Amino acid sequence: MPLHIVQILPMYHPDGDRRLQQLANVKVFKEYEEQAIITYLKENVVDGIVLRAPAKITAEILDNCQHVKAISGAGIGLDNIDVEYATSKGIKVLHAPKLNSHATAEHAVALLLAVMKDISLFHIEMQKGNFSFRDGRYTTELRGKTLGLVGFGSIAQKVATILKNGFEMNVLAYVRTISPERQQLADSLGVTVTTSIEEVFRQSDAISLHIPLTEQTRESIDQKLFAIMKPSAVLINTARGGIINEADLVSALKNKSFSRAGVDVFAVEPPADNHPFYEVDEITITPHIGGISVEAAKKSSVTIAENLIKAIEGEELDVIANLSAFRKSVKS
Repeated sequence: MPLHIVQILPMYHPDGDRRLQQLANVKVFKEYEEQAIITYLKENVVDGIVLRAPAKITAEILDNCQHVKAISGAGIGLDNIDVEYATSKGIKVLHAPKLNSHATAEHAVALLLAVMKDISLFHIEMQKGNFSFRDGRYTTELRGKTLGLVGFGSIAQKVATILKNGFEMNVLAYVRTISPERQQLADSLGVTVTTSIEEVFRQSDAISLHIPLTEQTRESIDQKLFAIMKPSAVLINTARGGIINEADLVSALKNKSFSRAGVDVFAVEPPADNHPFYEVDEITITPHIGGISVEAAKKSSVTIAENLIKAIEGEELDVIANLSAFRKSVKS
């Protein structure tokens, strides 16, 4: 008998939807309706769930996952899934394989260029026929400037490679610890690493954020750090919106603590119609599109579908975020 999967919102590419339907019977919720999902789980034997933001897997949903063996998100982050509670229920939680690293890195670079070159403002004024908006204005070169990376995972490493080799930037990266392996990697990329996030914010001309959203990192990028940035510096966020204190960011830009920002992510998505970022000319914004290139979306969607089935059937995968908990339970 084929497995029964609940899919909340479409995959990021239709090839993923098609692959999932080849592998299982699929109930699709085209909108995130928590109560409707709970009712369906109560009335049906469901083996697995796959979802993408802004859908969430809450404690209330998990309380009704009597038969669910695995849940998969559609991205690297799992902040929309209560992983700890799912683990307590004996449910494996999967995140997407790191197949969109290059797409996200390219988007971070694109945002940095857009901000340093004032692309958005020039575009808006040109649409008004205001060619003279250029008079007395200057863009900024990346060459010779210092790029500060907060985090040094696969995406940050790609950003470092592109901007150091392609734009001749100096690169400084914040890491929590400097192991010999990490130092060797940094040396091979020509990157200086530091355990002082303050040093990165104080010295950098452009800062790009690449850390996950956790209880420790939530709103950790705040006024204390904005206050020590160079007035000419810019900030790029393609990680998670919740790692920034959004009110502090708006205030810092209005007070000219630093120059401009490029943001692809919001603390709450989709953002409200009156989100304060919309009123700040110094912020260039995109709708959490960084990792969704056609190439990455297609490959990751298909892989997510296949990995969910494998996890339900008991295969160990490196994308199971709470795999260690299940290994412990097997040993005991």
